[in-house]
Amino acid sequence: MPDAGPPPHAAPASRPAAPRGSAPDSAPDSTPPQGAHGGEIYRVARELGVEPEHILDCSSNGFAHARGLTHALVEAQPHPFEHYPDSASTALREELAAHEELAPDNIMVGNGSSELIWLILRVLQPRRVTLLGPTFSEYARACEAHAIPWRVLHADPMRALDAPPPDFRAGTEADAEDELVVLCSPGNPCPVTAPDLPALVAALFRSGFRTVLADLTYRDFLWGSPEHDAHRHAALAPARPPSPTGGTLLCLHSFTKFFHCTGIRLGYLTGPERLLDLLQSRRPPWMVSPFAEAMGRRFLHALPDYRAHLAALRADRAVLLDGLRRLGVFDPHACNAGPSFTTCRLSEELLRIGVTADMVRRELLHHGMLVRSCDNIPGMPSGYIRMQVRRHGDNEQLVRQIAALSTTLPDGMQEAQ
Repeated sequence: MPDAGPPPHAAPASRPAAPRGSAPDSAPDSTPPQGAHGGEIYRVARELGVEPEHILDCSSNGFAHARGLTHALVEAQPHPFEHYPDSASTALREELAAHEELAPDNIMVGNGSSELIWLILRVLQPRRVTLLGPTFSEYARACEAHAIPWRVLHADPMRALDAPPPDFRAGTEADAEDELVVLCSPGNPCPVTAPDLPALVAALFRSGFRTVLADLTYRDFLWGSPEHDAHRHAALAPARPPSPTGGTLLCLHSFTKFFHCTGIRLGYLTGPERLLDLLQSRRPPWMVSPFAEAMGRRFLHALPDYRAHLAALRADRAVLLDGLRRLGVFDPHACNAGPSFTTCRLSEELLRIGVTADMVRRELLHHGMLVRSCDNIPGMPSGYIRMQVRRHGDNEQLVRQIAALSTTLPDGMQEAQ
């Protein structure tokens, strides 16, 4: 499979935001705020008045090392336009069935995982949703949109995939039979992976949760590790209670991250046929374009080529993480590697003098670099920043700019270092 190589990247313009003027303390900072997600490059560039290519986007979690491969596949795929899409995405479902070792009727393709998250909550209407740890913001947003109460069980990012305590019971007598729990493994932004996912799922069912939704968006980054094969619906299904009325297991997947295609909205859900039929009947038709479906098939065929780039990602991730830990800006014990990103907490010294994750994000953006402040992720403690692992040169540029922050953040930062 041809690889077009890394993209040409324009050097970020220094301080692309509008000049702060001679009296910065008297005027509000016009830097675009952190939105609900990372990767909001178009909005940020528009509000700054620059072109997107002038910003080094480290706020998304795509597989940057495979960008050239995705570019080549996209260039080779014609864009069908004459006919309506197949609402059932039959061709892709059949190939996914072979990939997941399931029947096609146990797979539903969606317009990215976000569409499926909102659809699940709108149709199931659980009395409450428990997020096992801080995770993708769309779960909380969808709950609030549908007036579904929600909570975060573990606030510590490194415990986001801990099983509930042995005496924990889901809900109350009134709602224990109708509570849905969400786990994300590997996690985002929490950089943890369940070492024994089937055991965790079994523990959640034993705790009284009726529906377990396992978000496996980052599973493919585990390729070559002992955990990879356990992150599959077929491996998790035996964890369901054996009774005929046992719990419901759903597994959510996304093409977005591993195939570095955030602009191609494509994800899929695995679960029981009757429930997927119900979900399909409650959504508009034609949610997945013919182009997205065709690209999904191409991605599956190219899976070995993507896996071949994992070694480079992991090597660059280790170097980036080491560089971030050495800066003095972050607590080295709270800098950890996720599948395609790092999540780091500011040092206690900086937090004590009032430096915030958003402050660091804004200062980096003034220098043409975009990172993800995690302060607005539901349940996430304050002070964490998530940074995508890119190719070595981009990573070095990011580390150098963070090291230089002592000249742009409050004077107290310099004292803390």
